[in-house]
Amino acid sequence: MRAKAPMMVRGVCAAGLVMALLGLSGSGVVGGGETDRPDPAPVGIVSALPVEQAAVLAEMAVERHTDVQGFRFYVGSIAGRAVVSVASGELDGAAQLATWLLNTTFRPRATIFSGTAGAQNAGINVGDVVLSGFVVDKDAVRYGRDGRQKPYPAAEIHVTGRTNIAGALISGRGEQYPTPSDAAEFGSRPHPVDPDRVYIQGFAAAKQLVRTGAATPALGSVRLSEATGRQDASGAVDSKVIVGTVGQAPVWTESLAWVEAQNMLYQTDAEDNEGTGFAYANAVTGVPWMLVRGVSDTPWHPTAYAADLASKRAAKVCAHVVAGLPAEVDRSPVARADLSPLANARQAGYLIADRVAYGVGPVTEVTYTDPQGRRSLTGGQLADLRRQYTPGAGGLG
Repeated sequence: MRAKAPMMVRGVCAAGLVMALLGLSGSGVVGGGETDRPDPAPVGIVSALPVEQAAVLAEMAVERHTDVQGFRFYVGSIAGRAVVSVASGELDGAAQLATWLLNTTFRPRATIFSGTAGAQNAGINVGDVVLSGFVVDKDAVRYGRDGRQKPYPAAEIHVTGRTNIAGALISGRGEQYPTPSDAAEFGSRPHPVDPDRVYIQGFAAAKQLVRTGAATPALGSVRLSEATGRQDASGAVDSKVIVGTVGQAPVWTESLAWVEAQNMLYQTDAEDNEGTGFAYANAVTGVPWMLVRGVSDTPWHPTAYAADLASKRAAKVCAHVVAGLPAEVDRSPVARADLSPLANARQAGYLIADRVAYGVGPVTEVTYTDPQGRRSLTGGQLADLRRQYTPGAGGLG
């Protein structure tokens, strides 16, 4: 993103106001480095849903808030350590923007996402917490004519001196862009690769953050009735923290058949809606990061749902991380060997497959709502719509 002028909050420079509120000077470096701050930089905590941020605010001693570009940032502390909390909204773009504003305005030494997710691993239960060793974008799929799905770059980053993509799964680099002097003939000749234009299939979190989160004391247990959604289930199961892979996609994946198809391409352990945008903003601004995902639901037990419990478990892990972080956070990335033995990528032996065969059957029914009411298409009407989806359709012979 291009540099912008300092944002204004009610006539006051937001960056200067925030630094004053935190008791910080204005000459620090985003994500660490030399600084004349009298105290360590804060830790940023991003959440998506109201219930997720509520759990974070309950862990905080909130001192004040400030609004920047429509986002409310709460300034305070956890265990005496400075923190800033913001709720981004539930989708990837909003999480990316809120994280970027947090990082460029408050200049944290690390930024954590505290929220909920659905399980994508049969061994992960409601009440468990998944830490992002990696985050991948499950939307980034190319469905080939050969009946196979293949990974596609999830993000494109223009690398600068501040960018941190250590440990990222890089799939390639883009061509150099034209200049005014070669624009007229640009499309008629090959172009050299730009080493600073990077395509990424997955991002790696900061190992120090992940290890600190994994050492969180016992989370407690969950009633089996809550973990399974079966009211007749008795007993309890101990909750655990897993270092795994978070798969981001703006979809709800509830069918185990679709979970299987997606996981064979991307070996994920939890599913969210914001992870790639969050990771992207941190990579661009050079801030160490980690996703903390309390598991609220699982397709293996489809009637189980505990968003409040999952939010509180995630916030508990975040509080432990904040209390244990040093003033300077090591930016070294997670490696696959750092994933928990339970993680799907450890069990499968790979994180992202080269290609996976799949099968898609014909659409058998469409239901839609028009101004006259709800309608359904089947049989001949649906067949008419489907005729264009055959090779050679379109009238070219």
